[in-house]
Amino acid sequence: MFHGLDNSFLYSAYRITTEFTSEINEPTAGDGTGFWVMTNQSQLALVTNRHVVDPEYADLKNRGYQLKRLIVSGKCNVPPSKLPDIDVIFEVVDPDVHYSEVYQNDIACIFNPRVKADIGSPTTIDFFVPINLLATAKDYESQFSVCDFVAFPGFPEWYDKLQQRPILRSGTIASDPRYDYSNVPEYKGECVAYEAFSYGGSSGSPVFAVQKGPKPGPGISFPGFRELKLLGINAGHLNVGSSNQQHSGISYLYKSSAILDILEATSGETSE
Repeated sequence: MFHGLDNSFLYSAYRITTEFTSEINEPTAGDGTGFWVMTNQSQLALVTNRHVVDPEYADLKNRGYQLKRLIVSGKCNVPPSKLPDIDVIFEVVDPDVHYSEVYQNDIACIFNPRVKADIGSPTTIDFFVPINLLATAKDYESQFSVCDFVAFPGFPEWYDKLQQRPILRSGTIASDPRYDYSNVPEYKGECVAYEAFSYGGSSGSPVFAVQKGPKPGPGISFPGFRELKLLGINAGHLNVGSSNQQHSGISYLYKSSAILDILEATSGETSE
């Protein structure tokens, strides 16, 4: 199988740990996944789900809770071997969070994050997604199909807790990617359904559409070849059963074109 992925894509996933406080100082906490996008202006933006940093968005029962702390952790390379063996742990101070203009799009982008004095580790970001890897609205019109393979690294319950490393899961596109999917009669945002086992902690994982076909060399073309692309951001899974607790095997993501819309609106980026 030609997939265009290597081990470095695993480390594009960073663990996000959050702390919230209410108006009467009742604390609560959460965790999820995020990833960094490098813009054309060589600036980094941290991308995750809105529900990871905005508890009221996830559940109206959390009305009044505010983000108090946001801790990001991951790995960076050790020279000269360039193996991801150094822990990166830092706190983002007063995050400049931007959301999609489409309320249903469960996406948050944090621009130019200010970092509090590091927590005993470097703040180097070696693993990020270049903006030209994000699939555009035009890509969605013609480049993706049902049954295309996808892969998403993240920090679900079963991540490597000994070495603090993410794990990667895979699946296939389940809904027509040219259209927006919803499992309810109402509009759910710029969604795509995919058959994969997302789970708690995977919220905010980058979802890659793996390469199709072998990469052609100079002067050679392969019909149907498509390079690896960031398809979107994982947002959750659908449940079934009388208690609505059984995983259906279907998860959903929000399109990378919606992420690009936030980047363009905030920093003047262009997806063309």
